[in-house]
Amino acid sequence: MPVNVIFTGVSSNKQGEEVKKGSIEAESICYVPIKGRVAVLKPFIDKISITYKIYDPDLRGAILEALLMKAEAGGNYSSSKTFKAGKVQYKASVQLSMPHNGAQALIQAIPKNKGLTHHLRLEFNPRALGAEGIGFLKSEIEDLQLEGLNFDHIIQTGKVTGVDIAVDIVGIRINDLDIRYLDGGKSHWYFSELGNAETGYFGIKVTADKKNTNAPAKAYNKRKELKDKASTPMPQLYGGLSHTRIEYHAKANKPLALLAKTLKNPFSSFSIAYPTPPQGVKSHHWRFFLDSIQRRGFDAALALVPDGPGKLRHQTAVEAAHTTFWKPEAIWVEWPDAINASGLVLQQALVSVESE
Repeated sequence: MPVNVIFTGVSSNKQGEEVKKGSIEAESICYVPIKGRVAVLKPFIDKISITYKIYDPDLRGAILEALLMKAEAGGNYSSSKTFKAGKVQYKASVQLSMPHNGAQALIQAIPKNKGLTHHLRLEFNPRALGAEGIGFLKSEIEDLQLEGLNFDHIIQTGKVTGVDIAVDIVGIRINDLDIRYLDGGKSHWYFSELGNAETGYFGIKVTADKKNTNAPAKAYNKRKELKDKASTPMPQLYGGLSHTRIEYHAKANKPLALLAKTLKNPFSSFSIAYPTPPQGVKSHHWRFFLDSIQRRGFDAALALVPDGPGKLRHQTAVEAAHTTFWKPEAIWVEWPDAINASGLVLQQALVSVESE
């Protein structure tokens, strides 16, 4: 039985001081920046995409035919419309639904684009699939062609083209955090109809033809996202405590086991703080200041504060909060365990990487 720790934190994204108690599994906690109130959890893989080369041309044709037949037959398979406008087109693109919980895995075969060296692509959320779903995906992949594909070999030798790595900050609203992205680029925030921050995108670059690139990093109100997506009432994570998810999309192009040592710490690109009002600053004035930071950035928000001792108190309070709240090194120590916890990599594969 997991050991749970009780935290008192914010239970909604409404204004005011609505608080409640929720529980967090002790094993999932990385560190506690605010005792009894806020916990930063260990990183985990939120989504992964893997490409794999099939050397036998006859096997490629058999896999393609099998996928198209399964999509046409229906059942747990359905044709995917997600990638019709994507940069890479595939002759077969299907969604496989997990019988036990409805989570989906994308299976794509034989890219139409010239110059690509892979022939199979998988994309899924290992946490959403769970052990049962990963087992089902494995059996379905290997059943496409008898003795033609080995799922473990795909995971061990295939290239991870993209991996979303996430960390949850539990017990605090995203509105109360100052989230900074340190690797340049533009940021873009979405706000609710009530003016509450919901999602921030970071690191957006402008290409030579004046187009915006996709944001590699984002922060969002995960609790609200779960509520908005659910068609029927569902149990909230962490006993209903507010939680902010920090997520980074890494492009690796290496086998998953190698990422335990070779992937750069993406959370060093963030500085996150929970600034509280200094002495002499009223709570509603502080709220205005935090909202201004979120919309304008810290320097521009501080420039709006009248010169004098109060301005220095605003600056000192925010800067001090940044030095104490976010600990990217402590988070990244847990990354190899996150790979292991995904249930994808054979233990011996991780051991061989660690021994190098």
